[in-house]
Amino acid sequence: MHHPRVIKTGKQLPAVCALFFLLLLSVIYPENRAYGQDLELSATLSETTVFTGEQFTLTIEVQSSETHSIQLPQLPDFNGARVISSNPSRSTSISIVNGRTSRTTSYIYTLIATETGNYRVPSINVQVDGDQRRTDPIQFEVVEKGNLSDGRSTYPDIFVRVEPDDEQPVTGQQIVASIVLYFKQGIEVTSFQPAFGWRTDGFWKEELQNISQPRAESTILDGVRYRKATLLRYALFPSRSGSLTLSEYGLTVGMRSQPNRNDPFGSFFGSGTNQRRVNLESDPVELAVAALPEREESVHVNAVGDFQINRSVSSNHVETGETFELITTIEGEGNIPLLRRPEYNLPDELEAFTPRESSEVERRGLTIRGEKSYTQQLVTRTPGTVSIPEERLAVFNPRSRTFNYITLPEIRIDVSPAPTVAATGTGTQSASPLQPVTGLAVWHSSSSGQFGYLTSTWFWTFFALPFVALIVGWWRKRYIDKLMGDSSFRRSELAVQTAEERLKQARISLQENENTKEIYNRVHKAVAGFISDKTGLPEAGLSDHELIEAVENRSVNGQTMKSLKYLLDKCNTISFAPAGSKSDIHSDIDKAENVIKDLKRAL
Repeated sequence: MHHPRVIKTGKQLPAVCALFFLLLLSVIYPENRAYGQDLELSATLSETTVFTGEQFTLTIEVQSSETHSIQLPQLPDFNGARVISSNPSRSTSISIVNGRTSRTTSYIYTLIATETGNYRVPSINVQVDGDQRRTDPIQFEVVEKGNLSDGRSTYPDIFVRVEPDDEQPVTGQQIVASIVLYFKQGIEVTSFQPAFGWRTDGFWKEELQNISQPRAESTILDGVRYRKATLLRYALFPSRSGSLTLSEYGLTVGMRSQPNRNDPFGSFFGSGTNQRRVNLESDPVELAVAALPEREESVHVNAVGDFQINRSVSSNHVETGETFELITTIEGEGNIPLLRRPEYNLPDELEAFTPRESSEVERRGLTIRGEKSYTQQLVTRTPGTVSIPEERLAVFNPRSRTFNYITLPEIRIDVSPAPTVAATGTGTQSASPLQPVTGLAVWHSSSSGQFGYLTSTWFWTFFALPFVALIVGWWRKRYIDKLMGDSSFRRSELAVQTAEERLKQARISLQENENTKEIYNRVHKAVAGFISDKTGLPEAGLSDHELIEAVENRSVNGQTMKSLKYLLDKCNTISFAPAGSKSDIHSDIDKAENVIKDLKRAL
């Protein structure tokens, strides 16, 4: 007889009911799942600095991927401006990005400034799906309109300025010089191209990361509203104190403007707009660079910024006559290109050679950071323990305007005697008697007598060989000593090798599809570094104009000069030109290689 199966459900029923209840809530209230995270509420002003009597707008936006019930925002009372109409204009936009839909509802109120002063639009309550949301408060300023005699600004309709962030730096301090374009309302800037060869004598210059899309913001000059946009930024490091001048910055700007209403032909030609290119030039900017203050007794490496300094040796156990390396590494943010090698008080037992240096510079945002290392070859002739004493290095902090001191600990090196080669045939060994060997040599009588070998070519060749080797060795030693002791000579001798290595890195970067600007930066360093190395110019702080002048003084042929100017100009303006193909970049690297070969013959 078949009996029906009974299933026990007493413990499972509550869990099933709870799951069903949660599922029901998610269906009835789907917006609750991401309500707090999905909805964005914001309030903005079209201008934060306005004239008395000038109109401006307040925009409240609700952005979400869902549809919400939004009540009309009610503005609170606030001083400095009044609302022209309590009924705002309303608009809705829908955008789809990566398959996700976003809806933005905007409420735009028109305001008019009433009295001068600094004011605040308080938080605004907005009811969304019955829930109260609040915007952030906004600060704004109302100013008196300028009383100009002719009703016009003392500034032109469009102009460019160089604006440093500090006009009284100290030697070695990084300052950021911004290239800022000002233009009146009604002017549209379509393109810009920096002029060649901005001179920054007395400064080491590094171009910072470019602003991909310069953004214009409102400002007021002489009672007239302008728009301004920061186009470029440069990091400048003054290399000496005193009054230094940033020369005029040239800029070619493509622009469009609305025609003059009184011009009867303004709407006939140019389809209602005036399109033209203008050449602008900023005024020179003078900076008062102060010298670094007096420091306590310490090793000076001209470090200005935020740096970490470490010192080590390649080995703490060496033999007499064996060379080892003393390595100093300086890393951080600041004047990496202008750092000087440390001069340590080394003990007399150590023979030191001129250090070789290497550096790596990175541009991150508005700062220059990187690493510079100095590697010094040392050798000792005396066994025992040699100590490199503790040193104190000074780093100037431009924020606090004081020196920070870094202590490098003492380093001990154990020097053991070098093993000597034992002499053969010592007295402790039994000497084997010499036995005559027969049958290996045949003696002939010579008609020239016992000194006939003096006429042999081989005799004189072997006779002169030790003297030739001695002369070559002496010349080689002088060359190496000069190479290690004279930095200008070493730079000149290694100029071609250094330039070829930089061009090689540019080719590797091209193969790895790196940023075009970085590739041309390596090409520029290869060409500019070769010229400064061969002519004995400083490694840092030179403009392209100075490099060209140095080459022109060496009577370089016209074609090479033309190619040189083209390359330097291309490297400086590549950020603003259309991106070229790989073949174009490869061609420019080949041109740089040919220019260096031509300059090698002339320099």
